[in-house]
Amino acid sequence: MPSKPPRVCNRCRKPAPSGRRCPCTPAWSGRNGYTGSGSTRRWRTLREAKLATDPICERPGCVALAVEVDHIEPVGAGGDRYDWDNLQSLCHPCHEAKTSAEAAAARYPSDLGI
Repeated sequence: MPSKPPRVCNRCRKPAPSGRRCPCTPAWSGRNGYTGSGSTRRWRTLREAKLATDPICERPGCVALAVEVDHIEPVGAGGDRYDWDNLQSLCHPCHEAKTSAEAAAARYPSDLGI
C-alpha cells in the first residue's frame, strides 16, 4: 500500500519534517504563536500614537526616521500586544534585523545558547 507523499512547505518548497513545523517558518506563526494580522483599529491607533510620540528609531546609535512599531518581547513569546511599554519605534532596516535575529533564535536555540 503506498504511503502519502510528504507535505511540501509553502515558503521554501521543500519537504517539511513529518509532524513538525518547517525550519523556514517564523517562530511566531503556528498554533502556539501569534497568527493574526495585527491590523485592528486598536492596533492602528496605538501604532500611530507611538510613531507620533517617538518619531526617531529607538535602536541605540540609529537616528533614522521610525516607520515601524515593534514589540520588544514578541507576542508569540508571551509579550502583550497592546502594552505601550512593550512597543518601540524602529526604522525599517533595524526592524528587519531584529525580526531576523528573533526568527533565527527561535529556529536554532541551541546555536545561541538559549
